[in-house]
Amino acid sequence: MKKTFKIIAVLLVVLMGVQSGFAQRAGRQQRKEESKPAVQAAPVRQNPNERQKAATLEVIDRIYNYLNGCTPFELVDAEGNTVTDFSKIDHNTTLKKGDFGINTYEWGVTYSGMMLASKVTGDQKYAKYAYDRIKFLGQIFPYVKKYYDETGYQMKLQYMVEPRFIDDCGAMCAAMIKASLADPKSKYEYRELLDHWFNFVMYKEYRMSDGILARHRPTTNSVWLDDMYMGITPIAYRARLSAAERGDLTQKFYNEAVNQIMLFKKYLWVPEKGIYRHGWIESMSEHPDYYWARANGWAMLTMSDVLDVLPANTQGRDQVLEQLKTLISHIATYQSGEGTWHQLLDKNDSYLETSASAMYVYCIAHAINEGWIDRRAYQDIARNGWNAVMKQVNALGQVENTCVGTGLGFTPVFYYTRPVSVYAAHGYGPVLLAAAEMLKLLDSNEAPQQMMARRFPAAGSAREEGKPMVFLAGDSTCKNGSGTGSGGQWGWGSFFGEYLNDQVVVENDAVGGLSSRTFYNNNWKNMLPAIQEGDYVLIQFGHNDEAPLNTGRARGTLDGTGDEKQTVVMEKHGGPEDVYSYGHYIRMYIRQAKMRGAIPIVLSPTPQNRWASENSIARFDNKFNKWCREVAEQEGVAFLDFNDLAAGEYEKLGKAKAQAEYFADGVHTTEAGAKFNCELIIRGLKAIGSPLANYAK
Repeated sequence: MKKTFKIIAVLLVVLMGVQSGFAQRAGRQQRKEESKPAVQAAPVRQNPNERQKAATLEVIDRIYNYLNGCTPFELVDAEGNTVTDFSKIDHNTTLKKGDFGINTYEWGVTYSGMMLASKVTGDQKYAKYAYDRIKFLGQIFPYVKKYYDETGYQMKLQYMVEPRFIDDCGAMCAAMIKASLADPKSKYEYRELLDHWFNFVMYKEYRMSDGILARHRPTTNSVWLDDMYMGITPIAYRARLSAAERGDLTQKFYNEAVNQIMLFKKYLWVPEKGIYRHGWIESMSEHPDYYWARANGWAMLTMSDVLDVLPANTQGRDQVLEQLKTLISHIATYQSGEGTWHQLLDKNDSYLETSASAMYVYCIAHAINEGWIDRRAYQDIARNGWNAVMKQVNALGQVENTCVGTGLGFTPVFYYTRPVSVYAAHGYGPVLLAAAEMLKLLDSNEAPQQMMARRFPAAGSAREEGKPMVFLAGDSTCKNGSGTGSGGQWGWGSFFGEYLNDQVVVENDAVGGLSSRTFYNNNWKNMLPAIQEGDYVLIQFGHNDEAPLNTGRARGTLDGTGDEKQTVVMEKHGGPEDVYSYGHYIRMYIRQAKMRGAIPIVLSPTPQNRWASENSIARFDNKFNKWCREVAEQEGVAFLDFNDLAAGEYEKLGKAKAQAEYFADGVHTTEAGAKFNCELIIRGLKAIGSPLANYAK
């Protein structure tokens, strides 16, 4: 019996130990489970492009906030008091001191960067930064000039009247012209200064016997690579402004810009290196052989700017493009492992410099976006460069590791030892340019189908059940760019829906740059299936139909309304294309729209900003107006001679008012002009008895 109890006691002890072990293990397991982090949902992955775009926008804002707070545009007298009455300007009057001067060549580039940032982002505060300061300089100039002319005193603002060097006015002049092209109404506030400074660049800056822009620093007949931007860019853009204003010196200025680029290549290009030396001095048998990064940036930036405005058929354009592509291909090979470039391009022991790196990023990204170079070959060069440049913008919005102003050096030590500073103004404009252009590059790196869907919604996607649609087929005078007013230019189609009631839906399918031929061949086939019975189709072309048939953008049409054709060999792809008359394409739109049960309405083109006198604007009476009318009558559809109607109304306003308020350039309209055109179209539709007028507000 005792033995039995002893066995039972042993078993109980064992069982208690086992239970205790289980409990201990369970406790440890519980504590272990409690110590584990809570299971979280997998984070939503953001597209890398979107992350970089967000970071880029933040960099632009950081720079803007810094510069907007430290670059006042005010005048002060000798005691530092603000001068608001410009008639009191004297020899002691000067610009209020900020971190940077608002009228320097570096700030000319900064203004260009701010304007491009506005164009790309749609945020007008950046452009306003530039316009406020440019307009201010234009407003004070007449008073500065008057005082100087009348007294002859040495003035602190004398450089405005008498620039000493091309640095004093070239880049600023270029920025003013860009501002004029982007916002034509603004130019009247600084046009006198613009013309004064351009006159210096074009006619007073020193040149050598062969015409190349040169200096007497550091010795007579010195050629600086920097002067490509200071001199050539304003000349090329002045040609573009002349073209917009129907001036007679357009080709002269374009030719001069191309000639200067070739002359700088002659003096400073080093084929063995594939880059430019900084300078050339006539009196030296061995020229300074140093490859300063920012100088090559000025060259690259110049050619990019010139190609932006140089017409496709200009003699020498191909050589400029080839030179830019060659420079880019070699610059790419000098990129460091960090993504930026060295102060001396071929010296890896020289420091990494920000302003030049930003110039390269901008120009490479821009060349990709324009289709000048292969995207796959260079997009990672631009991306890596931009990632590195962004890191140089500190929390305050200051650009770090930028080389200060630099003359021609005669030893490598000169370039090695140039200081860097956040107050070196050269970095801000290039970084803004690079940021804006990278936004465009990142945007275009979306999947093609996503990009197309976002930019070009499917035709008819705006349809609302039970309501007819009004389809607009036209060019940039109907829809400029993306239809958001980029550069101050608006097409009337962007506002036409505001003039009709909510019982009809307007869809603006117009595309800038297309003619009746190229829209028909490329866009109409996508638009036509969406057109339904009872819809309206407004057709308006002409501005681009006077272009070449098979070269350049190849969008021209044959004159007249016949069905004859001309087979041409297309320069772009070497294949044949049958080209018909302007009237033939208008006829095809009409017939095919009618087959879908729609109601076509043909409009003659908007008037161009071409004036024979103060009260006489040119018309297309013997061309597009006539041909539109003939085809519309033959096909039995409504015709609105908008060209004649609008021209008559602009004549009542007068040339000065029309140009100041309604025209953005030689062809396109401002917002006010676009809305004015809408009012006239509604009036015209009522006059011809179109049923579409029943939907007018």
